[in-house]
Amino acid sequence: MPAISSPTVTAPSTIRLHVIPSSRRRAAGAVWRSLEDDLGTTGLTCSWAWTSTWLEHYGDVVDHRFVVGERNGLPRAIALVTAGAGRRLRARTVHVGTAGEPPGSSVFVERNRLLAAPDDRPAFAQALARMLARERGWDRLHLDGLLPGDAADLLAALPAAQVHTEECPVTDLRVGDDVLDALDGSRRRRVQRTLRAFGPLDVEWAETGEQARDVLDELIDLHQLHWRERGEPGAFASRRFTAFHRTLVARLLPRRQVALVRVRRGDETVACLYGLIEDGRLLFYQGGLRRYEDNKLRAGHAAHVLAMRACRERGLTHYDFLAPATRYKRELATGSERLVWARLERGTWRMRAARAARAARALRRPA
Repeated sequence: MPAISSPTVTAPSTIRLHVIPSSRRRAAGAVWRSLEDDLGTTGLTCSWAWTSTWLEHYGDVVDHRFVVGERNGLPRAIALVTAGAGRRLRARTVHVGTAGEPPGSSVFVERNRLLAAPDDRPAFAQALARMLARERGWDRLHLDGLLPGDAADLLAALPAAQVHTEECPVTDLRVGDDVLDALDGSRRRRVQRTLRAFGPLDVEWAETGEQARDVLDELIDLHQLHWRERGEPGAFASRRFTAFHRTLVARLLPRRQVALVRVRRGDETVACLYGLIEDGRLLFYQGGLRRYEDNKLRAGHAAHVLAMRACRERGLTHYDFLAPATRYKRELATGSERLVWARLERGTWRMRAARAARAARALRRPA
C-alpha cells in the first residue's frame, strides 16, 4: 500500500498532532503508558496491555502508526491508526484502533475509545478525524465498536460518514439477592428449568496460569468442534487470532482483567466462557459449549447464569454480552447499551470495483 502522508496539524483549540511511525513503537509505548498512568481508568481496549499484545501479533501484517495530541508541549492523547492494504479489488481501509487484520483473523474490537484527557478528547478527536480525512492513500475510513461519546467526537469532523449502532445486552448484577431476581417471571422460570434439568453443576474460575491455559484450550476445542460441524472454520482456526488470545490471557490474568470460567456436570464439561474485565464489568468475548439433543439442556444459559453469580461474588457490577444482540443474550440481560460503527467512503475506482464485486456476489447467492 502507498505510504499515507502524515502532516502535523494544529487544532483551533491548541491541540497539536504529531505522528510516531511504527518503527518507533517503543517511544510510542512510553507515551501511551505515561498517559495511562496520568489518566488512571482508561478502558481495556485502549490500554497498552491490549494494544501492545495486538501489535505483537498483527503489527507485522497491518500498517500502523501512532498519533499523539499535545497541549503546551505535553502529551494529552494518543491513538493507534491502522491501514489494511488493498489487494486486487479490495478497498484500502484506515481504522482508528486495533483493527484492519487479515480476513478470518479479526479480533472485532468493541468498547473502543481514544486514550485522551477528558477535557482534551473532543479537540483531539476532531483534529485526528480532520487529519485522516485530508490524507491520500485510502478508499474508506472505518470507526469500529466505539463508545458513543468517543464516536460523537470523531464524527463531528466527519459529517458525511455513514453510522450504525449495535445493541449490547447488559445484566446489572447488583439487583436482588440473586442474578435471576432481575429477570421477569417467564425468563426466570425458563432458566430455572434449565438449571434443574442439568442438576448439580460445578463452576471453576481460573486463578492460575495453568488453570487459564487449560480452560482456554478446552474452550477452543468445544468452539471449533461446533463450527466445524456447521461447515465453518470457527474463530480459532486462525493461528494469529489464537496466539493473540493466549498472550492476552497470560498478560491480563495477573491483573485480574480476564475471566475464564468452566462449568462441569460431574466429569463432563458443559461449557467454557472467556471474558475480559473492565472497570467492574465483565465483557463476554467467546465461549465453547457442549451441545445436547434435549432442548431443556441449554448449556449457554446455564453457564452464563453461573458465571454471573461468580462475577457477583467477586464484586463485579455488570455482565456485558457485547454485540451482536442475539436472542439468548437478550433473554439473560436486564438492559442494553449501544456501540457505534461508522465508515466514510471515497468515490475511488477501488471503491467502485468493490461495490460491483459485492453486488455480483449477492446476485450469485441462492434465493
